[in-house]
Amino acid sequence: MSTSENISATRARLQRRRVLLRTLKLWIPHLRYLLFAIGVGWLFILPSNEYNKYTYISENALLPGQVNTYYSWPQVHEASVYRDNIETLSTSSIERTAYIESELRKAGIKTGTQNFTVNALGKEISGVNVFGVLSAPRGDGTEALVLSAPWISKDGKTVNINGVAAILSIGKFFQSTDIIILITDGGEAGVQAWLEAYHDNPRSDILSSPLFLRSGAIQAAVNLDLPGTKDYQVLGIFYEGVNGQLPNLDLINTIVRIVRISGRIPITLHDTGHVYWANDHGDYYSSLYNLILTMKYQALGHSTGGHGLFFRYKIDAVTLYGHRMEASHQPFMFLEIGTAIESTFRSLNNLLEHLHQSFFFYLLPSPEKYISIGSYLPPSILLAHPQSSKEPKILQKFPTPSPFNRRPRRILFSLTALIATHATGIIFFFMIKNYFLLNKLASFLFIQDHFLVLALIIFISIKVSFVLVSIMEKRITTNNQIAHRIEKTNDMNSQYQPQQQLEPAADWIILKCFTLAFTGMIISCLSVLNFSLAVFTALIVIIPFSLFRPHVSKTIRYLQLFVLCLISPPGLLLLSGVDMGNFLRSTLMEYQLLGNYIVPFVCCLYWPNVLAYTVIVQAPIK
Repeated sequence: MSTSENISATRARLQRRRVLLRTLKLWIPHLRYLLFAIGVGWLFILPSNEYNKYTYISENALLPGQVNTYYSWPQVHEASVYRDNIETLSTSSIERTAYIESELRKAGIKTGTQNFTVNALGKEISGVNVFGVLSAPRGDGTEALVLSAPWISKDGKTVNINGVAAILSIGKFFQSTDIIILITDGGEAGVQAWLEAYHDNPRSDILSSPLFLRSGAIQAAVNLDLPGTKDYQVLGIFYEGVNGQLPNLDLINTIVRIVRISGRIPITLHDTGHVYWANDHGDYYSSLYNLILTMKYQALGHSTGGHGLFFRYKIDAVTLYGHRMEASHQPFMFLEIGTAIESTFRSLNNLLEHLHQSFFFYLLPSPEKYISIGSYLPPSILLAHPQSSKEPKILQKFPTPSPFNRRPRRILFSLTALIATHATGIIFFFMIKNYFLLNKLASFLFIQDHFLVLALIIFISIKVSFVLVSIMEKRITTNNQIAHRIEKTNDMNSQYQPQQQLEPAADWIILKCFTLAFTGMIISCLSVLNFSLAVFTALIVIIPFSLFRPHVSKTIRYLQLFVLCLISPPGLLLLSGVDMGNFLRSTLMEYQLLGNYIVPFVCCLYWPNVLAYTVIVQAPIK
C-alpha cells in the first residue's frame, strides 16, 4: 500500500471516529430521560407475581410446624381468667406491676421490675417494666428468646389486655432455651430503657434501675399486640424497624408457615390491605399497596412496633397484631394464638446459631413472596444516574474554544455557595433539634411552637439566598468591567496576541453541576442503606433539578421557586396534610430516643440542595 493510500485510510478512520464522538456527545446526555423512564417503570414491575419469588426457609434447623404443641383448652381458660382480672385493674402502674409479677411467680418464673424515666424534648416519660426469666432446666443460660407485650397497644390508647393475658398463659411451658417474658410500659420508651439496661449501655437521657435478673444473649424476639378483649379476624405482621432495618427473612417465613399450619389464621402485612389465606398471594394492586406502605415506613425511618428497637443489638424481632375487620372471617382467639406462639418458640429453640442464612435486605409484596436486594436495587441506581449525566450536558452549552484560547471555570464561588447552603442546613438541624427550647419562647410570645420554627427557617433561607444572589450579581458586574477594560486595551494595542482568555462559565452553571453531582452521589449511597428513602428522594427531585435554570421571564422564575418551595420539607409536610407540630415532636422523639436519622438527613443533605437551587433559579442572566 502506497503512502498516499495510508494517509487516505488514516484520514477516513479519523473522520469516522470524529463522527462517532460527535454523535455520542450529542445523544448520551439525552439518555437520562430514557434511564429515568426505565427506572420508574422498573419500580412498577416489582409488585408483579412474575418478578417476585416464593419465600423459603434457609435455616434448616428451624423446622417450622414440625413439633408437638401442648397449648390447649386449659390454658385458654387460664388466659380468659387473666383477661378478666387485667380488665378490672386500674391504670396505676404499681397495681398492674404487682399483679403481673405475682402471677409470674405463681408459675415458678423468676421475676423483676425496672423503673425508668426517659427525658426527651424537655418532657419526662416514666413507667415500670415487668419481666421474668423462664430458665430452661437443661440449658446453660447462654442464649435466650424474648416474648414481649406492650401494656398500651400501638394505637396509643387501647390496653393490650389479650396480649398480656396470652403471654401469662403461654409462659408456663419449659423450653430448651431461656425465655424472657417482658411486659413494657410507656410505649417504645419502655422497650428502649429495658434494652439499654440489659446490654449495659447507659445513656444520659434514660434513668432506669439496674437489672439484677438476666439471661444469655438474645437470639430473637416476638412482640404480641392484641388490644382489647374481643376476638380477632386477621393477624397483622409488622416487621419494619428504625431507619428501615429489617429482621432476617427466616423469622417472618417461620411465623407465616406456622400460622398457616397450626392455627389457619388469615394474615396480612401490617393492619390494612389484602387478607391472605393459604396459597393466596394476592393480586398486583395488593402487592403494590404493601410495597408502598412498607417503603413509607422505611423512608420515614419509623419503627412499626416495639420490635424495631431490638435490631440495633442484632436481635431479629417482629410484632404480631390482632386486627378486627368487618368482613366475615372466622374469628380466632387464645387457642390459635397460643398454639402459633408456642410452635414458633419451639422452632426458634432449634437454632444452633444466630439467624443469618436468609436475607436482611428485601421487600415483601405478600407474606409468601419476596424481592431480594439484587432485584430491587437497579431502579434506584437508574434514578440516580440522570443527576450525574446532566452535568456534562450543562458544560456543553458553550462553544468549544478555538486553538490558543481557553475558558476558565472558576469554582471557588460555587463551592462556597454549596458549603453555605449546607451550613444553613446544619443550622436548621440544630434549631429543630432544640425544638423544646423554642417551645418555651413560642409560649412566651403566645404563638404556636412550630410556627416559630417555620418563621425562623423561612427568614434564614431568604436571607442566605438573597446574599448569594447579590454576590453573583456583583461578580457579573465586576467581570463586565474587567472585560470592557481588556477590550479597550486591545483596541489601543493592535499587536497580535496568540492566546486569548474567553469569558468564564457562569457561576450558576458550575453550582448546578456540583449540586447535581452531589445529589446523584447521595441517592446512590443511600440506595444501599435505605432503598425506600433513596427512591422517594429521587422521584421528588429528579425532574425539578434537571429542568430548572435561570430564565428571563419572571413568571417562569416564580413558578420554579414555587415548585422548589413545594418540594422543600415544609412544603412536603403541607402537601401530606399531617399536623406539622405533632410530626415534628414524634420525629424528634424518635431521633433522640431511637436514633432515627431522617431529621439529620433532611436538614443536612436534602434541604441544602433545594436551597442551592433557589439560588440557581434566581441567578442573574447576563
